[in-house]
Amino acid sequence: MPTSVAELVQILDLETLEVDLYRGAQPPQSTLQRVFGGQVAAQALMAACRSVDSARSVHSLHAYFLRGGDTAVPIIYDVERIRDGSSFSTRRVSARQHGKVIFYLTSSFQRHEQGFDHQDDMPVVPAPDDCPDLAVLLEGISARAADSWRQEWSVLDVRHVGDSRAGGTIAADGSPARQRMWFRVNGSVPDDPALNTCLLTYASDLTLLGSALIPHGVLIGSPRVQA
Repeated sequence: MPTSVAELVQILDLETLEVDLYRGAQPPQSTLQRVFGGQVAAQALMAACRSVDSARSVHSLHAYFLRGGDTAVPIIYDVERIRDGSSFSTRRVSARQHGKVIFYLTSSFQRHEQGFDHQDDMPVVPAPDDCPDLAVLLEGISARAADSWRQEWSVLDVRHVGDSRAGGTIAADGSPARQRMWFRVNGSVPDDPALNTCLLTYASDLTLLGSALIPHGVLIGSPRVQA
């Protein structure tokens, strides 16, 4: 995993090989068995962003993890320009290693326009400083010390608000797989909307599987889980 925010930003600064063809570097010292999914998704989205007018922002993406990524070699990202309309642009990105596709991403971009908008109300939750560090929580449910978890995820500051597991602090209310986190990049980053969206994409993969396992009472490190 990247050991600093500067290193993460550098990893997202893809090398251009040809028009719509990019190479993504790996962290110099990775202890993971396979490439972190958030890294592949963030690099793929960055490749898509490079092919779209900066006046258009991504508003939707779908991703498919097809094979585990090799942490020892770079990843090649091939962007397909599906369509550029008057308001929307659609891109498909394939990520390849060793001649095989390991990941697909489809994303849609839209130019800024006036229109209908809405959002859910922000739930009433404790402030980040009043929530436990995720590393402390993971220490309590694993054999690893909190400092070990912090070192692995040092580029992210993550605070656990609560979840809907039995005895948890969030009511399931018909949605049994619920988890709330505060998180941010653990340092300063350039004021670049595309980069910040890619950083959010990177962080989004941190808790997806853990949230899905909540109704089953299984932890992400369980031998019953293949990930």
